Amino acid sequence: MIEKNKEQRTKNKVKSKLTSFLTTNYQLLTTSSGFTLIELLIVMAVLGVLASVVIVQIGPASQQRARDTIRRNDIKQYQTALEIYANKSDGDYPAVGAMPCTDLGLSGSLCKEDPQGGSYPYFSDGSVYVIGATLEYRPGGTQMYFVACSNGLSDDSTAAATDTTCPL
Repeated sequence: MIEKNKEQRTKNKVKSKLTSFLTTNYQLLTTSSGFTLIELLIVMAVLGVLASVVIVQIGPASQQRARDTIRRNDIKQYQTALEIYANKSDGDYPAVGAMPCTDLGLSGSLCKEDPQGGSYPYFSDGSVYVIGATLEYRPGGTQMYFVACSNGLSDDSTAAATDTTCPL
């Protein structure tokens, strides 16, 4: 009988521990520890407002700089085309007031215009040239221009291309 009581107590202890273990694990599994739908919606709304503020602040300036990059690339391509033309024409450049796309062998989409319309100013007397573009982005409010000259220089300038004198 003592052994039977001992055995019964051992079974009860095991049963009690097993019940306690299962109850604890069941509570852990059924307890929700995630975010509620309302919390997620509030976070998404706050992130949306922050994103729209950032886009509004950087939008115009980044678009201006992107168009200025296009202008710089166009002018550099024209500079290369003009040098190729001069190499084929005994050092002479086309002497006209507008960009001479046909003389340079450029047609259709190769004859680039300013991203906001109009052609790039081109000045040449046949022996030298200056080509430029007005840049939109104005650091510190100063109007800037991108200028390329027949002497091989090309860079930003505060002076526009107005004649065959290179402002660089």
